[in-house]
Amino acid sequence: MTSPDSIIISRLSDGMIISINEGFTKITGYSEKDAVGKTSFELNIWANPGSRNLISKELQEKGRVDSFETIFLKKDMGIVNVLFSASLINLDGVTHILSVTKDISLRKRFEAELGREQFLVNALMDNLPDHIYFKDRESRFIRINKAHAKFFGLMDSTQAVGKTDFDFFTGEHANQAFKEEQSIIRTGQLLSIEEKETHPDSPDSWVSTIKLPLRDKEGNTIGTFGISRDITVRKQKELESQVLFDITQGVTTTENLDELLKLIHQSLGKVVYAENCFVALYDNDTGLFSFPFYVDKIDSTPLPTSMGKSCMDYVFRTFKPLIISPKIFNQLKEQNEVELVGSSSPSWIGIPLRTPAGIIGVLVLQNYEKENVYSESDLKFLISIGSQIAISIERKKAEEELKLKNKLLQIIIAEKDKFFSILSHDLRGPLSAFVGATQILTEEIQVMNKDEIKMITQNMKSSAANIYNLLEDLLEWSCLRQGVMNFIPGKFNLKEKIRNCIDVLSESARRKGIEIVISSPDEMEVFADKHMFDTVVRNLVSNAIKFTPYGGKVSVTADFNNDHSIEIKISDSGIGMTPELKNKLFLINEKTNRKGTEGEPSTGLGLILCKEYIEKNGGKIWVESEEGKGSVFGFTIPEMIHECKSQAY
Repeated sequence: MTSPDSIIISRLSDGMIISINEGFTKITGYSEKDAVGKTSFELNIWANPGSRNLISKELQEKGRVDSFETIFLKKDMGIVNVLFSASLINLDGVTHILSVTKDISLRKRFEAELGREQFLVNALMDNLPDHIYFKDRESRFIRINKAHAKFFGLMDSTQAVGKTDFDFFTGEHANQAFKEEQSIIRTGQLLSIEEKETHPDSPDSWVSTIKLPLRDKEGNTIGTFGISRDITVRKQKELESQVLFDITQGVTTTENLDELLKLIHQSLGKVVYAENCFVALYDNDTGLFSFPFYVDKIDSTPLPTSMGKSCMDYVFRTFKPLIISPKIFNQLKEQNEVELVGSSSPSWIGIPLRTPAGIIGVLVLQNYEKENVYSESDLKFLISIGSQIAISIERKKAEEELKLKNKLLQIIIAEKDKFFSILSHDLRGPLSAFVGATQILTEEIQVMNKDEIKMITQNMKSSAANIYNLLEDLLEWSCLRQGVMNFIPGKFNLKEKIRNCIDVLSESARRKGIEIVISSPDEMEVFADKHMFDTVVRNLVSNAIKFTPYGGKVSVTADFNNDHSIEIKISDSGIGMTPELKNKLFLINEKTNRKGTEGEPSTGLGLILCKEYIEKNGGKIWVESEEGKGSVFGFTIPEMIHECKSQAY
């Protein structure tokens, strides 16, 4: 009886009302006296009698009705919107209907008002060119406007619901937006910024954005909402000015030409597709282009640096053609400001990079997505900075040439110093010993016994051998530097060649009690210059004997690599070397000579020869060593057989 809702009990058989509560009277205006003993038809409650028929049918079929929305007529003929629910009950063996009716007129008025408000909001959302968006606490879109849907390439704004920025932007931008929105939710503070939006398959865009917390009626933050205005054109102008500044300053801020080209590429990437815009250098002597620097947007792998048509073909095969307005192209071609690059017309557009001396390169453009076209403003901007790019490259190339010449000069000076050091010290020492021994023999041979004469002659032999070996190294080094040494590679059995090289050194090893072990497959064959290979093995094994104490061990091993090369290692149980000495071994301008464990002389020149010879044969050399724990010198030699003509080196 105290329920604010209308409650009625009526008989199922004839619809007569048995009992009502005060809620019925408040909602319809009918008192208990008016209603009890009558039917709802007699009271004319149903504004639409068809609704009563539907309710009766559902009661008979299901035994209940839940929240049926309909309209009642009040006693004063006013109308009231209601939700009608009913179920069958049994009273004293007679089936009755218990119905509950809720007045929803106020809610319906609110819905109507909300509908009008929604109409105004929709008008605003659908017609504003700015991007408007609402998100939940997990930064998922709740709603966006038509302009934002069009920007995302969606047919309908509802397609964005439940998605996030990760579905439309690159991970970098989406991550940043997510962090900002979570900060707004956490702090309740608004955010006003200018930001760059990066997209997977289209140019970057710039927007001026305001984001605020989205709150419910209790003031709880339930998400965020924001408005973004496109400012790409303004930012483009600002970026163009910055690009001009960066490129003109590039000569003084970069280390070399490769770094300058990288800077140019990255700078241009701020105003056009970085993946579709790169510099090709031009060789006036050959008329060929090369692509020294190009960054792929996925793996940042540089293109080959080789000159010529093959490199150009590689680029043409890899990327899609440029789409450009024929009108714009013809206008620019008449002005001699653009030209076709490659065989497909008009697949590639080249903007010549001119200096007073002529064209030194070309700024190559192609399009990444078919529907995206370089605008006229893009091309005119790139043409305008073409001369700046050309001047910067030309200056950096001049600097590079000067640095290269200085480096070559330093190498020549270092080689000269090394040569004179060997003549003045390493060669003079054994020569002085030899001369001293001959003087002793000349002056004192009459009073010397047989053992003394033998000792003097042995010393003379040792000095002569040292002088001969040093002169032989100097002669080979001189031929090498002058380019008059023949390079004649051929096929030979590796194990047999190593054994022959070591036989020459067996006496040196025997005197120091050093065991030499060879481990190599009998059938292993290599393709190399035999003389150079002999020199490398003899030098490395001789050094291993020289720096290994009495009773030590030297091992020579060979094995196959996966890259069609053979790896050869000379290991010893000798004195090893410090990290400082190890890092200087193959440098001409460093002093690395030291005496062996029994005073054997060393110049360091042999290792430099080894490095030159191994690299000439297509291999590489390295060293592993620790002081007091021996050394391992390793090098590689090609396994495969190639046709190769003799050539001067």
